Amino acid sequence: MKFIFSIALSLAAYVTAISQSSGTVTFTHTIYIDTEGLPADAPKSFSSTMELKYDKSSSLYQRDKSVVEPEIEGDRRFRRMRQRVNNITYKKYTDQVMLEKIDFLGKDFLVKDSIHRFPWKISAGDQKMICGMMCMKATYQDSTSKYTVFFTPQIPIPTGPDKYGNLPGLILEYQSAKIHIIASALRPSNDTIVFDVDIDPISRRDFNKIRDEKMAEQREMWGRSQGGTGNVRIIRN
Repeated sequence: MKFIFSIALSLAAYVTAISQSSGTVTFTHTIYIDTEGLPADAPKSFSSTMELKYDKSSSLYQRDKSVVEPEIEGDRRFRRMRQRVNNITYKKYTDQVMLEKIDFLGKDFLVKDSIHRFPWKISAGDQKMICGMMCMKATYQDSTSKYTVFFTPQIPIPTGPDKYGNLPGLILEYQSAKIHIIASALRPSNDTIVFDVDIDPISRRDFNKIRDEKMAEQREMWGRSQGGTGNVRIIRN
């Protein structure tokens, strides 16, 4: 009986994996913001509804266009922060290539990079259910922060939201001190993944140089307009 039961469990897991070889996941993507020096009622975070389409070779992470995000009133800096939801991340994991369409200060950039290979440490005994899927915990730590994800081997696709992936299963939750991304719905689908962006790609190094120069200019302008106070630091990771 134990042998038959074990076969039944293995068959159920196999059927689940096959049925989930392509699909769409809805995520709530929350960014936490350091608002030191701002009024007490300044927003501490922004949340957006995102979706991840995936198949056996690629994935596409972008804003869920069916959800109308609330308008942000007040300081234009916060409106600019919200533009991050317009970013799109495409991964071709069969080729280990990642393309990111980034909306930065009102201009679109296409950044080409290799898929990040995080040194994940898997804790097989630490599990939780997300969207009806049993997920395993994985972590990694750099010199400043610790990062935690939960991925499901029931969907053996090596991707996840944003730039995260390279695990033996689909990531359904990501957590750091700065960002929290968690799945709220998962459904199988046969939608074709299309990433058609008419922008010449640039390297990550070139984009980082442009970004750092423009952010330095913006900080200088904001400092002058605030009399040298009122810094807002956008949390990135």
